[in-house]
Formats: sequence, structure tokens, C-alpha cells
Amino acid sequence: MAYDFGSKGLGIGNPFKQEGMIRTIGGVAVASIGLYSIFNVTDIIEQDMTKAWIYAIVGLILLIAGFKRAGSGLFQLFKFFVGRSVPTSLAYNLTKSETENANLERKENVLAYKSATLESMLMGRKNATFTEPLGWMGRFVHSIFPKLIFLPYPIRNISQEIVSVLATTIIAFVAFGLTYFVSSSGLAGQAGHIIMPVFSLFILIYLIAAWRNAANAVSLDKVKQLNSAGAASVAKIITFSILFPVAIGGGYHYVNQNFSQDAEFYQVIDKVNLFSAWPSLLTLLALGVVTATIVFYLVGTRSKQSTTNTEVSEYRENLQESVHPNEIFINIENIVLANRRYKEIPNRTYMNFDPVLEEQSQGKGSFSGELLIETQPEFTSTAQPSSYKIARLISTILAQVLIVIGALLFFSFAAKISAGIESFKYFTSNIDSVYRAANNGQIAPIQNLIADTSGLIIAFVSTLFFWQIVTTIGRMLENFSHIFWAELQFDSLLMYMKTEGTFAESKISTGMSIHDSTRSENVIVKSSITPWVVSSRISSSTFATSGARNVEMPRYVMSMSKNDDELKGIVGEIKAFLRARENIAGFSNTADLQHAENILKVNNASRYNPNQITNADDEAAGFLRNEQESDEEVTDQVTDQSASASEKVT
Repeated sequence: MAYDFGSKGLGIGNPFKQEGMIRTIGGVAVASIGLYSIFNVTDIIEQDMTKAWIYAIVGLILLIAGFKRAGSGLFQLFKFFVGRSVPTSLAYNLTKSETENANLERKENVLAYKSATLESMLMGRKNATFTEPLGWMGRFVHSIFPKLIFLPYPIRNISQEIVSVLATTIIAFVAFGLTYFVSSSGLAGQAGHIIMPVFSLFILIYLIAAWRNAANAVSLDKVKQLNSAGAASVAKIITFSILFPVAIGGGYHYVNQNFSQDAEFYQVIDKVNLFSAWPSLLTLLALGVVTATIVFYLVGTRSKQSTTNTEVSEYRENLQESVHPNEIFINIENIVLANRRYKEIPNRTYMNFDPVLEEQSQGKGSFSGELLIETQPEFTSTAQPSSYKIARLISTILAQVLIVIGALLFFSFAAKISAGIESFKYFTSNIDSVYRAANNGQIAPIQNLIADTSGLIIAFVSTLFFWQIVTTIGRMLENFSHIFWAELQFDSLLMYMKTEGTFAESKISTGMSIHDSTRSENVIVKSSITPWVVSSRISSSTFATSGARNVEMPRYVMSMSKNDDELKGIVGEIKAFLRARENIAGFSNTADLQHAENILKVNNASRYNPNQITNADDEAAGFLRNEQESDEEVTDQVTDQSASASEKVT
């Protein structure tokens, strides 16, 4: 949407100042860790070039990530440019002055409704925003939290994702218990001692992937509608927990049957350090519970502010007026509704006034027309409780703290990779002595090598999982809390008008005397009008972002409230317009009136005759006609008397 500057702003401030400041501090902290790693290169390069390169690469990655995060935080602190065309329209805007922005909105696919849907919402007293949840898990979540359905889609998606991933985590631990039962009861054979470590590793990888997908699924740039949440993941983990021990047991039995090993082999294998996923699993569970607690509190507080009104004000009446139907439509659109513009911003027209006149014979016909219009939405700042603001702030700070901790864990990879490289170099330099000792039956060097190598691998894997867990939860909190910073609410008038009726033409003339020099002849259109007006004060919600498209997300109608007083004012103005109509053309200025008076004087002078035998009013319209009729009556009387005398003589 184009940035339309106007001297009268909309009063929309930057909602991301606190969040941007916290994110900037977090980015600077991550970049500082990267700089520290790079500064260590000068001391390490004299000792080991390979180790120096490792620290340089790790430091460079952290430096780039930190600067990127700090840059995004600073971007949120920049001036929040809001033009006079925001927020987005509910449907395609037919207003001519907003054609460019309307086409951009349609191209970006940010229109939440169609014009027919908005008409249906007003006429049917319903809200199409509140759609039913999709999927088994979605219905489960909305059954637990019934008021969740009355929240915007991004917040509903947050709740669905957090409940779904928590349910997946609980089911994973249940599956872990089933696997432990199968392995400990002997159903898996002799492989019970290796099933649990391997299965816990798979469970950990699966849960980290599930939490990461949940964190990315609610990014505000991707969320424009309600997500579907099914139960397929639950079925998968249950099936996997049953089949996995059987598969491991079968494989272990096959190896024992086909590959016989001596006692020395088992002595070496016993020195292998097994990975335990419990610390990572417990860390993930603890951070997940903290995240869910904060998110549920924010969602619960927001749900208390939601209203479910679907009320409208209605006006229906039959009017008999001497006015052309087109003039009614023009007056409503160009005067009545134009007077209700917010800060003189053009109204949003979703159904344009295009009256259809079906003319029939002898100046008669019918007409119909529709109008669906919304005034410029006015930004309304909602007063949030202090606990809500504190929880939102804590979630943002905790997200950055976890991301910084993740950066520290990533920095520790440099030391672990360096230790692994040194161990590998030591092994390659002493491979001959280890081989000779093995040939002489000495297994102690091999046991030490296996123990050291497995210890390094386990340390690296543990750090990798902790890094993934902390970073994933941090990004989840960051994405989820950002939605609660970004919500903006607006208030506007939404009105639908449907007008039908019939009309007939008739003529009215004034000044028809034979002596009148000025006359007016007018064609009057008598209309029978049946208007149906439905209006409502709607509260809508959208979400802001940082950048050029800052207030250009879809906007959703959250509540519809009656506006009886406002509708009475609109109807009153329409009736005042009808009463003030002039049906007879007259003089609009004193100059025309003076010209008519002069013409009348000339006419009077031309009609003056001093030889008239009577002093009757010579300005009467039928003077000559009366004289002629009197003469005709005298002639008839003389004729009748002559006829009577002739009959007597005979």
C-alpha cells in the first residue's frame, strides 16, 4: 500500500519500541560473543592454525547473527510511518480515489472478506470471522478454551500450536514409558539395555523438531488464516514406540546369531560412554512449561477483552416523495455519509451506488440500488492490565536471554571441535602403537581410546541438543510474544442500504394566464421509495509489522454493536433533504425577479385602451370571452322572438 501523507495523522504510534529495544540489546550481546571469539584468534593462531580458523568461523557466524538481530531491533525503533490509507479494507474498495491502493490490497491478498460476506453479516446478524476450528486437535483445544474462538486468527493459532506441541510431548513421554516396559519385561529379548538410550535419542530429536515447527508456524508474516491441527503426530509416536523395541530386539538377535564375538570385544564395548537424553528432555520439558504458562496467561487475559456482539440498527419505511430516485442515492453518498468521514478520509465503498432504473411506458418505471460502505477506521487504544504488560515484557526478555544462552552454547562448539581434532591427531600419530598393543593382546590402549572418543562425542551431542532446545524455545517466545505487541484495534461505521421502489412522471405548470409573460413548466417524478438501512459500529483487529507494510495485514471484524442514535441522525438528514426539495423552478436571484417585473410592466402598457365602455377589470383572463358570449345570447333571444310572432300570424 502506498504511503499517503497527510497533515492530519491517524494517531497510530509505534507499538514495538520496548520490544525493539530488548531485541537490540540481545543482538548486541550475541555480536559481543562473536567478537570475543574473533579476538581470541590472535592468541590461538600462534599455537594452532586449525583451532584459530574454528574460532574465527564460529565468531563470524555469531557476529553476523548478532548484527542481524540488533538491526531488526533497531528497525523496530525507527519512525513508524503510517499513511492516511491504513489499515487495509475489509473487502475490495470501489472508491475511485483509492483505486491504486485497492489494487495493491487485492494483489497482496490481504482482504479478509468479500462484499457479499459483509452484507450477509449485517443482514443475518452474524460474524463470519468466528469460524469453527479445523482438525481433531483444533477442536480439542477450542473445547478446553471455549472463548478462544472469539480471538483473532494469529492468537488462536498460538493456542493451537502450544497445546498441540505439549500434547505431543506428553504422548512422547508416554511412549517412552511403553518402550521402557517392553524392554524391561524381556519382550525385546537381550537388547533391552540398548533400547532405552537409542529410543530416548530418537524421542529427543523428534520433540526438538516438533517444538521448532510450532515456533515457526506462528510467525506473523505467515499467518493469515486459521491453521489446521490434527492428531497424526500422536498416532505416529505411539506406533513408533511399539515397533521400535521390536525392531531393535530383532536386529540385536540377528547380530548375535550371525556374528560371534570374543570376550575382548565386549570388554572394549563396555568402555563406550552411552548418551543419556534425560537432561535434555527435562530441560525441554521445563522450558516448554514456562513458555506455555506465559502464553496461556496472555491468551486468557486477551480473551477476557473480547466481545461477541452481533447487533445492528435497522430502519425500514415506505416513503412517497416527489423526487427522482437518483437524487436520493447521490445525497446519501455525497452528503450524508461524507459528513461522517473520519478526518476527511474517503469512505471505503464495498458495494457502489449504481441504481438500476427500469423505465416503462408513459414515464413510469421501477428502480433499485445497493450501497455497502465503511467509514475510515479510527484507531482505538485498548487499556491493558498491568499484569498483562508485565507478562508480555517478561516473555520478550526471556526470549532474548535464551537466544543469548544459545549463542554461548554455540560458542562452546569451538572448544569441543578443537578437542575432537586434537584427539583425532593423537589417534593418527599413535595408531601404530595401538595396533601393536592389540596384536599383543593388550586392550587397555583401545579401551582408553574408545572411552575418550565416546566422551568427546557425547559432550558434543549434548551441547548440540542443549543449543537447539534453548534456541528453539527462545524463538518460540519471541514469535509468540511479538503477536501480542503487534495487535491494533479500530472502530468504524459499517452500513448497508438497499432501496427499491417505483416512480411516475407528471407535469405541473404555473403562470398560465393569457396575460402572464413568465411561466414555469416542470416535470415532477413521484417516487414510492422503500429503503432498508442496516448499520453497525464494528470493532476490527489487525496486526502491525515493521517496515513498508507496517499496517497492511488482513483486518478482521471482532464485534458488531448497535448505533441507533447514529442511524437516527442519518435518517433525519435524508428526510430533511426530501422536505427541502423544490419542485417548481423559480427565480434564484433578485436580478431575474427585476427582469420579470419589467416585462410585466411592458405587457400592462401594451394592453391599456381608453375607449373601453366599461370599467370592469380589463386584466381578467376571460373578459373578451364573456363579451362574445353576451352578444351570442342577445342574438339567440331576438331569433326566438321572431319565430314566435310568425307562428301567431299563421
